[in-house]
Amino acid sequence: MAESSTRPGSKTELLERMRAGREEWDALIAQIPDSVRTEPALAGGWSVKDLIAHVAAYENWTAAQIRAANEGRAPTDSELYGVEEMPDDPEGWDLDRQNAAIYTRYKKMPLAEVMTFSSQAFADLVAAVEAVSDEDFARSDAQTWTGDRTLLEIIPEQCYAHYEQHSDELRSISGDDIP
Repeated sequence: MAESSTRPGSKTELLERMRAGREEWDALIAQIPDSVRTEPALAGGWSVKDLIAHVAAYENWTAAQIRAANEGRAPTDSELYGVEEMPDDPEGWDLDRQNAAIYTRYKKMPLAEVMTFSSQAFADLVAAVEAVSDEDFARSDAQTWTGDRTLLEIIPEQCYAHYEQHSDELRSISGDDIP
């Protein structure tokens, strides 16, 4: 995967990296036969399909946050998570619990639907990014959901840097051990 260690300097550079990262991600996934994508071959008993859904869920969530902020409103649970209402979790939604909820949500979804969801989530994220004004990308206060971080800091983590985080797992299955 392409190196993402430096933050993109602009919306244009971000979009270029997003598209290049996605192209590499899709090429890596394409090396894995469909029959293998549903086998529990990854850590924690996850399949490649589960991992694809996991990444897509984060892209979908980010796109929903950006779209809603652009429209001056809070996103709905349906937009963020694909369900009408998220249950309260008395222990809080830390990263591990979020990932477990994503796994449970998409575990039984057929591979073809996960692949469609993944493509749509990425397309929605690109469209959301394209709709943000150039000057809002470097401002931490441009969208309330980002806290004290900028979109240029957050979006890579939810997209191409997320692909990189999981690419070694996919390479181990695809037989492509080249970094």
